[in-house]
Amino acid sequence: MIDTAKRLLTAALLALIPSVVFADDDVMVFGGDTYASGKMSNLDTDSPRSAFVSGFSASLDGPVAKDAHIAGGHVSVDAPVSGDLYAAGVWVAVDGPVGGDLSVSAYSVAVETKATVGGNSRIAARSVEIDSDLAGSLLAVAQDVTINGTITGDVMLAVDNLTFGPDAKIAGLLSYVGPQNIEIPESVIAADRVIHRRVAGAALSSLAQMTAAGEALHDLRENGTVRTAAEIAAGKEAVKIAGEKTFGHDDGFWALLAGFLVTLIAYVIVAAIFFNFVPIRTEATRARLMAKPLASLCYGFLALSMLVGAVPVAAITIVGIVFIPFVVLAIFVGCVLAYLVAAYAFAWAILSRIKPISPSLTNKLLATAAGIVLLSMTHYLWFFGWIINLAVVLMGLGALAAVCGRRMLSRKDGPAATAPENIEPQGAPARENGEGPAGQP
Repeated sequence: MIDTAKRLLTAALLALIPSVVFADDDVMVFGGDTYASGKMSNLDTDSPRSAFVSGFSASLDGPVAKDAHIAGGHVSVDAPVSGDLYAAGVWVAVDGPVGGDLSVSAYSVAVETKATVGGNSRIAARSVEIDSDLAGSLLAVAQDVTINGTITGDVMLAVDNLTFGPDAKIAGLLSYVGPQNIEIPESVIAADRVIHRRVAGAALSSLAQMTAAGEALHDLRENGTVRTAAEIAAGKEAVKIAGEKTFGHDDGFWALLAGFLVTLIAYVIVAAIFFNFVPIRTEATRARLMAKPLASLCYGFLALSMLVGAVPVAAITIVGIVFIPFVVLAIFVGCVLAYLVAAYAFAWAILSRIKPISPSLTNKLLATAAGIVLLSMTHYLWFFGWIINLAVVLMGLGALAAVCGRRMLSRKDGPAATAPENIEPQGAPARENGEGPAGQP
């Protein structure tokens, strides 16, 4: 299983190679292998050997003679793959025959009706839907699993909710790990061939939901909107109660206003703690973000990819499930701090150009609150609102990663080298009364 996880991660990295090589959508054949990349990458030609596809939306519509490796946001495979298929993304749909093994890591995975798998299937996701026949075994880790096809081999699941369709049938053994006993229909498998091991439901929920990341992706798919991490942490019920207690309404404008105020207060409290305990790192991150916003965006994408990618990699090894809550916590904390630092950086840059501001903690928190309000208003922009907020989070995360990485690398050179990078944001005041990197002599 560890070897499978390594191969899946390697496949995802190899599939991303074309996106680095090509600036625009392009297809290259090298050594018999086919490489395709682009924002909307679609490989619809025959691949004489293996295929590597990557893109924001990546699809495979041409037959592959050997193995296929595909990675992206939305991934679809509709063509036959003679060998093994390795796929990684947010939403992955497989609707073509796979001659070998199937290994998938994603938020949502669908093995649709036209798909068949000749070998074993390994899947790690929040939700998994199997609507086709699998000739080999099935190993899956998810919160929700739906099976509506014939599985010839054994099935092993780490699952919270397990449902079966009318065409579901398991010819081998069924072993599942979950918080509760699940009623298995006799038409699917005989009771004497079912093994259940009980675990706490919180671990599986943390795995599949991925807290802020998973809930935000779910909202994006279902409603076309993305909730902030603080809204998820506070919870809809807390927002509803706040609206009822404060304004006597459970919906409408006043409830929304109450929810926003609760979110804003939560953000400011977290920012106060963060700014107070690590003021130098905060200023270094702000300076880095304003000096190199595009580089910070790229670093943020890589940092978030590594953090989120650690969840399915840990899950697919089964034994790594115990570490998933810590990875999820790191994702949540990182995204919240990145959002706060970015909001503070952009607001401070705007306000300091209007009028010079003393870098006191109160002024920093006021700037952060103003930045959050401005960013919240972008949610009302059609389509682009969530993209702006996502870019802000990625830039903040990238700046944090760059500053922390620089400090870690400089420790080997002694204490004198551990000072934060002195990057002066363009258009910002040259000095900040001795506080932070801009105020260093």
